Amino acid sequence: MTKYTIYKAFEKKFPSEIWKIVVDAQSCQVAVETRDNETTKPQLHVFDFSGRSYLDNLTVEEKEWTLEALQHQTIILKRLGDTLPVKEGIWFLDFEGNTRYLSHEHTWIDTCVDFVKMRHRSIQSGFEEYLDIRTATKAIGHDSSCDSYNTSLKMPSPYGGPLPSHLSHLSYVDIPWVSIAEEKLLISYHNKDEEGYHLNLCVANSSNVLHEQRLLQDMPKMIPQPYFQIGHQIFLMSYNKQEIVSYLV
Repeated sequence: MTKYTIYKAFEKKFPSEIWKIVVDAQSCQVAVETRDNETTKPQLHVFDFSGRSYLDNLTVEEKEWTLEALQHQTIILKRLGDTLPVKEGIWFLDFEGNTRYLSHEHTWIDTCVDFVKMRHRSIQSGFEEYLDIRTATKAIGHDSSCDSYNTSLKMPSPYGGPLPSHLSHLSYVDIPWVSIAEEKLLISYHNKDEEGYHLNLCVANSSNVLHEQRLLQDMPKMIPQPYFQIGHQIFLMSYNKQEIVSYLV
């Protein structure tokens, strides 16, 4: 086996279950929404790809708000639900928890690079407007022809075919998941023993296994999606949904 290793970039624990994770790949930052077990109010957390925290446990007092995106050091929230008098809403917060923008008059439609697409609450379709995330003001002269999306975030794909001969030693339950980091192949898979299910990672090139590592262990069930990946870094959530671990591969 060729000498090679992967490195743990960070390990973050949270006081309650993770509901949502969003990533700003350009700024190398992650925002997480957890929910208080008793009140179900959202709690927001922001940190970078090395685990450095910018915001911890900011409680949003109205539980109808949920995390939508993170761009330009701005946490983007949208309001959910159909309760009256107000169900619509878009809210920008900075990393100090201060409001940059708040509207109950618009419904969130989509988030593009640099812009939020929205529509006035009185309109059912069409007539979209754009909110510039950098300035927290309405964008003039911007339309859908200018929309762009960040494609840096990748998910591993389930692989149902035969593995190459140098990976034939891998013993797995169900099917492996595969992604690529430059010339390296990342194969994640579950196996099982009397202690439960374990999630493993095998890093290989076209002819050799470079590294094998157990990522999660002793789980009562398999997890449906092993990790997400940005470049050479993978991010995975623990089985209890209260921890994120990241590795450089």
